[in-house]
Amino acid sequence: MGNKQNVLFIAKGWLGEKCSLLSINATTPTKEFPMASQSKYLANKLVDWFWRGQAYAPPATHFFAYFTSTHGPRANSTAYALNNTVSVVGNDSKVNLYKVTTAGTTAATQGALFAGVSNEVITDGTAVLTEQTTGVQEGTALVEVTGGAYARVGVAASLVNFAGTQAAASTTASTGTSKTTSNNIAITHPAPTANWGFLWALGTFDASTAGNLLMVDGLNTAKTVNSGDAAPSIAISGYTFQIDTV
Repeated sequence: MGNKQNVLFIAKGWLGEKCSLLSINATTPTKEFPMASQSKYLANKLVDWFWRGQAYAPPATHFFAYFTSTHGPRANSTAYALNNTVSVVGNDSKVNLYKVTTAGTTAATQGALFAGVSNEVITDGTAVLTEQTTGVQEGTALVEVTGGAYARVGVAASLVNFAGTQAAASTTASTGTSKTTSNNIAITHPAPTANWGFLWALGTFDASTAGNLLMVDGLNTAKTVNSGDAAPSIAISGYTFQIDTV
């Protein structure tokens, strides 16, 4: 999602759209699965800062949050009700969130139905599903986990906690050419004491509660988290962020 422009910008704004996330409790990253990446709030702040001379102070702490869909990954030949939400790996190999806008039963196979285009409307069997990028970027389509000991996890913005562009796990100012950073510490949420539901995406905020949404990206694999499961954790270097160029 998002076509590249010529310098530090792509279609959805500055700071790129590549954010590779581990499946919960996985050990190695697999694919890059950006859906919306930057929020509308962050994109506006960065445009005003870079181009328009307006002050913007990045967050001192990044608070990581999980988001749920009502029914997990899309399933074949399955009846869905109006306003159910499902995650779909589209033809672009990226995880997107879709809302059921006409109730019905999905097709027997997904095939190439889902291009992954922002806000596309897909007839899937007798159901109609609408892609939710705009709502995700604005935060209106996101449902954060609540209850069951859930809380956002804060990671201070620092050289120690996020790697420089020269190498994973580096702790000095960036000098490399990768345009990429990753987490130098594990990002571990509390162990669930109640069912958290179908987790499909990870995001960041600038506050431990409420606050402004900054980033959202789909997990490599949607995960059902239930009471008594191990604490969801992203291993060191499991979360990567890359500034895109040409």
